[in-house]
Amino acid sequence: MLAAALVLTTCSCGGARLAPEIDAERLAPNDGGNGYQDGIVIRNAIIVGGDPAELLEAGSSAPLRVVLINKRDAPDRLVSVSAPDAFQGAQLTGGGVDLPVRQAVGAGPEPLVTLTGATRQLRIGAFVPVEFRFQQAGATRIQVPILPPSSGRAGFSPSPHPSAPGGPSPAAPAVSPSPASPAPAGTEASPSPAPQEGGTD
Repeated sequence: MLAAALVLTTCSCGGARLAPEIDAERLAPNDGGNGYQDGIVIRNAIIVGGDPAELLEAGSSAPLRVVLINKRDAPDRLVSVSAPDAFQGAQLTGGGVDLPVRQAVGAGPEPLVTLTGATRQLRIGAFVPVEFRFQQAGATRIQVPILPPSSGRAGFSPSPHPSAPGGPSPAAPAVSPSPASPAPAGTEASPSPAPQEGGTD
C-alpha cells in the first residue's frame, strides 16, 4: 500500500494530494498515471502504444485509457483532454464523458479518449503530460506513461480479439445417456423376439 500511495501522490502534477477519504480506501497499485482534482479521482491513465520494440510514429493516434471516479456531491463531466507536448489533439467519446456521483467510469474495453496527431516519435516507457479538464472540478495535469497493449495492469486489458476463422470450437459438454426406464412392479421385461431365418412352412 505504501508504494501505491507514493504513486498516487507523485504522479499528479502541482503537488495535489488525494483527499483523506480517498487515502483511506484500498486502491490497487497500477502501472498508469494517477491524480486527484477537487473530488475527481483519476486512476491508471495509460497511453496505449505498440509493441515494446516499436515506436509510436509521428502523426499517429493512440488510445488513452483511464478510470475516473467522481467523489463530489453532484455529477460532473470530463469536457476536454490535451497533451500538447506530444499530440495535436484529442477526441472524447461522445464529445464529453459524464461522471455520475460515486461511480467508476472508463473501466470497460473501449477507451474514453483517443489522442490524435503525434508530433514526434514516442517510445514505449516514455511519459507524456496530459491535462484533464472537468466542467465543475476544473483542470489538472498528470504524467501518463506510454505502455504496450499487452502489459498486465489492473483495470485495463486490450479489447478481446475475435477467434481466428477455422479455429477450434469449444468442446461441447458431455451428455450422459438416459437411464433405462424401470419395468412396472410385478412384471418382467420381455426380450424382443429374434428375427426368423428363412421362409415359413
